Amino acid sequence: MIPAKLIKDLEKKGFELEFPGYSSNEEEIIDILKTKNQRLYLAIPLLLQQKVDYRRITHKLNTQLKKEFNKIITIANKIFTSEKIDNKHLWNVIQEYKLKSRITKSEYRYYYESFKESKKSRKHEELQLEEQIKIRSKLDTNKALSNIFSPGKIRIMEKIFNHEPLTNTELKYYYKAIRPLILSILNESMQKYARIIESVKKYRL
Repeated sequence: MIPAKLIKDLEKKGFELEFPGYSSNEEEIIDILKTKNQRLYLAIPLLLQQKVDYRRITHKLNTQLKKEFNKIITIANKIFTSEKIDNKHLWNVIQEYKLKSRITKSEYRYYYESFKESKKSRKHEELQLEEQIKIRSKLDTNKALSNIFSPGKIRIMEKIFNHEPLTNTELKYYYKAIRPLILSILNESMQKYARIIESVKKYRL
């Protein structure tokens, strides 16, 4: 078995190993519980944010693991209530199967702090991805603009985009040299014509 530390270090260096994924949250929860690793158990509340088949999971667990799972469900339900996350699906499971588990304050705090940290980390990753998309979009836009407009025209357009006032000279130049090009780009007939030209794959000299 490949050490987790080695896999993580290789991923940081840009080398990723491909492993088979899980077809369902139920399968993943079952495997996590079967590791009997309390550290991995902390991931289960994250998976319980989606509705899971309680009967399908517990059918493959022994009595002790079923007891552990019931406790985690109770903890997750409490966390979701505190975080105002929809927990109707968990509450229904608790009511239907009459789940009762004694939870200590330290156990709850252990799971709750891990849950909040995981959510914070995920939010940070999402913000980073959004920022990367914005940067890529801006680079693509700048490249497209540079293929059509001169640097001087682009500077005036950026001022307009950023709601900055134009000088009289810039305003006259905009209406004379920039606006006609913009209107041509926005023209639907021109766009259709350009798409037809672009769709032709064979060119003759």
